Amino acid sequence: MKHKHSKDHLAAEAAARACLVRYGAVRLFLSRFMELLLRPILWVARGNEEGAFDEPRSILVVEYWNLGDFLMLTPFLRNLRLHYPQAHIALLSSPRTIPIAEDQGLVDEIIPVDIPWARHMSRWKKYISKDWGNLLRCIMSLRTRRFDLGFTGRADIRENFLLWAGRVRRRVGYGFAFGGELLTDVVRPNLVRTHYSERWLGMLEHLKKPILSRKPELQLGQEQRAFAERFLREQGIATTDIIVGFHTGARNKVREWGNHRFLQVAQRLLNAFSVRILWFQDGGEPDSECDRRLVPVRLPLKEFLAVLSKCDLLVCNDTGPMHMASALGVPVVAVFGPTQPEWFAPIGEKHRIVIRRDIWCRPCFDYCIFDQPYCLRTISIDSVYNAAAEMLCTYMGLEEAEATSTTRPKEIRGQHCNSEWPPN
Repeated sequence: MKHKHSKDHLAAEAAARACLVRYGAVRLFLSRFMELLLRPILWVARGNEEGAFDEPRSILVVEYWNLGDFLMLTPFLRNLRLHYPQAHIALLSSPRTIPIAEDQGLVDEIIPVDIPWARHMSRWKKYISKDWGNLLRCIMSLRTRRFDLGFTGRADIRENFLLWAGRVRRRVGYGFAFGGELLTDVVRPNLVRTHYSERWLGMLEHLKKPILSRKPELQLGQEQRAFAERFLREQGIATTDIIVGFHTGARNKVREWGNHRFLQVAQRLLNAFSVRILWFQDGGEPDSECDRRLVPVRLPLKEFLAVLSKCDLLVCNDTGPMHMASALGVPVVAVFGPTQPEWFAPIGEKHRIVIRRDIWCRPCFDYCIFDQPYCLRTISIDSVYNAAAEMLCTYMGLEEAEATSTTRPKEIRGQHCNSEWPPN
């Protein structure tokens, strides 16, 4: 397919490089240079490509990063299944997503692969890794299968190359970070709906497919639900108790606000409200002398999801459990540091973000240029507590007819400035 872009499309792509990504000049130069090197090969190969596309019988979706990325993908997969009910849908994904993805019924097949630049935080490990051999074998396998339709939503020339090298017939994605010539369909970026989930849905809109749902959802099995009820009962937590979950860990230390700060927020909530707190221990250990109403919890992923679904609120960092809670319908107070909430916030109106907006180096994608992530360190305990307290007040107000005096807040404070240093 010959690529033709209007001036408006080219202008939108130029604006998207400023609004939708944070690539340095070197990376953009290398991406553009790679595109130029591939251009003669693409010109020759394009003559052998079909000019028209039939209804796809096989579809490949490329999203190999982390659990949070998969959860932001679920609205796209659900719409994709509705529009192509007879197609075989395969997800090229990280092995870490399999425990969740295999139970959702959104895809027919998961192709597990560790991509070196997605697996390793260390820059040198991205380029010196045995994962490159696994990636090459994966590409060769894709070439033999010849998928009819493929999608990639990250606007990354490397992912566009995967679709092209894997001989996917119709390749849909973005070209604003270069690599558009590797695609058959270059989607015009939407500069209004900038969330990562919307970037995926924009590709279906490009194919003239209406979006029937934009909400992420996680389905739990009956065994998971039964486990959660049994677990809470064993902890002495009644079905009428208000449950606040805390998850203080993150994939990268640069995204962690601090275990001791979350503990202070938890203790203040216990002092102000009649609540029970579940402290998910894979995110950090609570103090052994903490209030007995704070219950330490350490569970495998599927059981963690089941218990998380019973929470009335989750307080956490910008990380995978934030998106898990959103997909389970649990309201979230999320502390954001090095990433853009406009791109990665939990989806929905009932969530609250606590962030320092005046940080000039955001997003850094977890490569902090300072001795510590001041975007997080300068967020005060007051600001996180107040966000959680206000959400609890709202929740209890909605349930006021059933509330007792013991469930009403004892302390309500106004919004505090989060600019103090060191934070309290």
